[in-house]
Amino acid sequence: MQAVKEKIALIMPNHLGDVVMATPALRALHKARPGAEVHVVIREELAPVLAGCPWIHRFWPHRVYATRSPWARLAQRLALARALRGMDCVLVLPNSFSSALLAFATRAPRRVGYRRGGRGWLLTERLPPPRENGRVVPLAMVRYYLDLMGRLGCPEAGTQVELFTEPEAVRECDALFERHGIDPARRLVCMAPGAGFGPSKIWPLRYAAEVARKLLDQGLQVALVHAPGEEALAAEILERTGSGLVSLGGAGMQLSLLNAILARASLLICNDAGARHIAAAFELPALVLMGPTSIRYTNMNLKLTRILREPVECSPCHLKVCPIDHRCMTRITPSRVLEEARAALYDESWRGDLDLELRV
Repeated sequence: MQAVKEKIALIMPNHLGDVVMATPALRALHKARPGAEVHVVIREELAPVLAGCPWIHRFWPHRVYATRSPWARLAQRLALARALRGMDCVLVLPNSFSSALLAFATRAPRRVGYRRGGRGWLLTERLPPPRENGRVVPLAMVRYYLDLMGRLGCPEAGTQVELFTEPEAVRECDALFERHGIDPARRLVCMAPGAGFGPSKIWPLRYAAEVARKLLDQGLQVALVHAPGEEALAAEILERTGSGLVSLGGAGMQLSLLNAILARASLLICNDAGARHIAAAFELPALVLMGPTSIRYTNMNLKLTRILREPVECSPCHLKVCPIDHRCMTRITPSRVLEEARAALYDESWRGDLDLELRV
């Protein structure tokens, strides 16, 4: 008689970078429970970034956040929970009350997550969040999610983030490169100008255009890889830059295609947003322009990632919109970015910010 497989569901984070930073946890779960059936509950638009992942048996994509109505969101969560009944365990990666409520409504006998925001009673196993002097403090999200796996008895299987490229996305990338005249044999610099978090994370577009123009003048291929909804940002940069800069993103851009593009690029220049973590997964050198956020949430997998930031008294503020003069981002100059780009592209001894990495 065939043994019944253990069914484990993971409620994934709601932001691209956090999803990528959860991949070491997925890998650890797979290696510790190779016979388990792993289900992933994830926002529909984020699911393609995990395309081709061999550790996932089924995706449960949802559109909960497509509506602003709290009642409509609740109804969708409850419907999703009913579909997930029969799970043996649900791991809750986000810190929100609503994600724990979703886990509770599945009626899974094990529901594991962090004890935060008054949601502990919805979970059967509650981990305390990291604290210093009694206050919750930032912790690298890779480590944060791996600690949840530890609660299930899953030893680490490395902390490197990991993604995959699908053959269909690679073919789409080939066609896109041919359409825009990109030569795969030459260096390609990708620039991701947006940030889903909010405008406080966005480097001035005039600076991005200046860097793009100067890289093009040096004979490099330069392309924008912006997300759907960021077309206005891209249009302004394209207009300021002039001829030579191409747009590979915008409406219709699937994250599986972004995986394929960045897997073939030579350098990524971006804000502190999801694309930087995809770059880390494919071991692509990246320059990350960071202003309002704390490095302590992301200080792992920096082997080929250089963090460019300016020490200002108000950072990190974690505000979505800067209430003053955006000094944390405007003081990162184009000349500094260009200097780092040249080093990353041509200096074989160039490395990322390993000295900033969390050592646990």
